[in-house]
Amino acid sequence: MKKKLFVAVAMASSVCFAQESLTDSITTLYEQKMSELIEAYELDAQQVAKRAETVSLSPYYFRLMTPGTYYSSAVQQMMNIDWPEAGTPGKTLVPAVEAVKMSDQVLTNLYVHNPSLVTYTEAPSDETPILREELETPITVVEPKLSEMAVDVDLDTEVADTVAFVAKKPNFWKISGNGSLQFTQSYFSENWYQGGENNYAGIGMLTLEANYDNKQKIQWDNKLEAQLGFQTVTNDEHKARVTSNLLRLTSKIGYKAIKNWFYTGQLMTYTQVAPFYEKNPLKDDGSYDLKPWKARFGTPWYLTLSVGMDYKYKSKNGKVDLSVYVSPVAYYMTYVERLGALSGNPTAPDYNPRYYGDMYGINEDADGIYTSHSFHKFGPNFTINSKIQVMKNVLWTSRLYWFSNFHSTLVEWENTLDFTINKYLSAKFYAYPRFDDSSTKYRNPKKHRGDYMMFKEWLSLGVSYKF
Repeated sequence: MKKKLFVAVAMASSVCFAQESLTDSITTLYEQKMSELIEAYELDAQQVAKRAETVSLSPYYFRLMTPGTYYSSAVQQMMNIDWPEAGTPGKTLVPAVEAVKMSDQVLTNLYVHNPSLVTYTEAPSDETPILREELETPITVVEPKLSEMAVDVDLDTEVADTVAFVAKKPNFWKISGNGSLQFTQSYFSENWYQGGENNYAGIGMLTLEANYDNKQKIQWDNKLEAQLGFQTVTNDEHKARVTSNLLRLTSKIGYKAIKNWFYTGQLMTYTQVAPFYEKNPLKDDGSYDLKPWKARFGTPWYLTLSVGMDYKYKSKNGKVDLSVYVSPVAYYMTYVERLGALSGNPTAPDYNPRYYGDMYGINEDADGIYTSHSFHKFGPNFTINSKIQVMKNVLWTSRLYWFSNFHSTLVEWENTLDFTINKYLSAKFYAYPRFDDSSTKYRNPKKHRGDYMMFKEWLSLGVSYKF
């Protein structure tokens, strides 16, 4: 508590002594308190911290900061109250009482030894300010900048009944797509030294996507793909043959597990858009060697149902979009509309050569009759879909599909390079290797060994549009 006293005395002395010459007694007291202050700073950190805990702020010290003023309460307190000494056993002063005692001791010491320094009384004075300076000029009020934007509103105005509040729900669906139509044309004069056939070729592609993402747990991706390509031919009953034929729907719904992983169920089904015929060459007698169609809408029809885990990754710059779907168990089905060679007449509605079913893994019985329209398999499956922006105007889209029942295996790897010329013109390069050893025809060790490895490729230039 004594240290609080000498700090207060030092502060008061710094104000009062600045006005007039101090007497020797006050000077001696000041030097003594300064020495105690220096001594206090030389204490170790633990003692200083302990002393600091006892220091408290008090409004009673303000009287020591003012010019020399006579406070009657200070003299009355010192004369009428028997103040206990700090540190006296059994006598503990509360902070407020201690502050008053210290302040009164300093003031009464000033009044007794240096009354000439006391120039004011505690009575209010309009002429001589003590704690403040009178303002000679009025305060200029500056309006805030926001007030310039204020609009006067009449709160009593009646609001029309036609006013309505509409709450819009967030749209978690993203719809996108792209389509392209590309053509090629070839012409050969009759006397062209190498020969050749005039033809027109074209291919149309359409991709539609509807993806749902609630930004929390659920993602549902839907993709519809359609391709139809054709080429004109001569010396054939059919004036055009299909070169590209696909209608595929992929639907995948996932529930977020951790970070980029989702518990996922997937459905993939696909068939062809238009019928495909073998080439029917013109015979010497002027008739055509008729051959049946090999595929048409719904024949064959493929279906895959599976459950598993899906890992999704998208780079911050948006140049890489990757999905890796792994399923430990999947159901795979192939369906054909017709059973097989039930009659020997090629023009009969139920006619199909026996190899027709073999092409799609459906085999005949011992009597050479196809008794089933479909076959079913179970096994693991994985699908990798990716989009990579190779360069500014080059996009690589890839799909790798694998399924096996440990007896036969199907692998498909579709790759498309999109070369964007401008908003409406583009070039495409398509490469599609396919491996399928499910058919007994492909497994024939004498005639068709290695036929289970297939490949398709084309390059085109045409118009395209994205939305």
